[in-house]
Amino acid sequence: MLLRDFVLLTALVAVSASSAYAAEMNAGVVHFTGEIIEPSCTIKGDTGTTNNVPLGTYPTSLFAKVSDESDLVPFSIELINCPVTSAGLPNIHLTFEGPTALTKSDNLLDVSSAGATAATNVGIAVSLKGSTTLLKMDGTDETSIALALPSLATDSIIADFNARYKAFAIPVTAGPADADMTVNILYR
Repeated sequence: MLLRDFVLLTALVAVSASSAYAAEMNAGVVHFTGEIIEPSCTIKGDTGTTNNVPLGTYPTSLFAKVSDESDLVPFSIELINCPVTSAGLPNIHLTFEGPTALTKSDNLLDVSSAGATAATNVGIAVSLKGSTTLLKMDGTDETSIALALPSLATDSIIADFNARYKAFAIPVTAGPADADMTVNILYR
């Protein structure tokens, strides 16, 4: 009889222990909240989402050696209709892309021309206002620029830049010197 009592007592203890353990399993709730948004920032340009930045006219003699530059030309990129800042999304990031094969430099845009023969051995460099560091035109996250989102939906975001021509080889030859830079907006 002793063995039977021992087995019964052991079973009773095992059932009691699992009941106590089960009660601890329902100790609370974690409620996750958030929102998924449609990317909404748009560039407010001169014509739609396009900004036109006239860099000016310069003589080839200005570019006597590699790295010679024209005057800085300030321009701004204005973003409108952006989401307001939140804990999950305090900033947006801008990256930049453009053709750089001719300049062989990821921070110097190739110049081209629609029609006439384009200038040679010169590219277009862009930097943030107040900085001498040239923006990379490779579109990578590592070279992105963070901009704080507005606290009001009616506010815009403005980023200020400088552009200039920069010689990458000598001699620089005359001709139209146009380039397009694509601006990407990353939400993170």
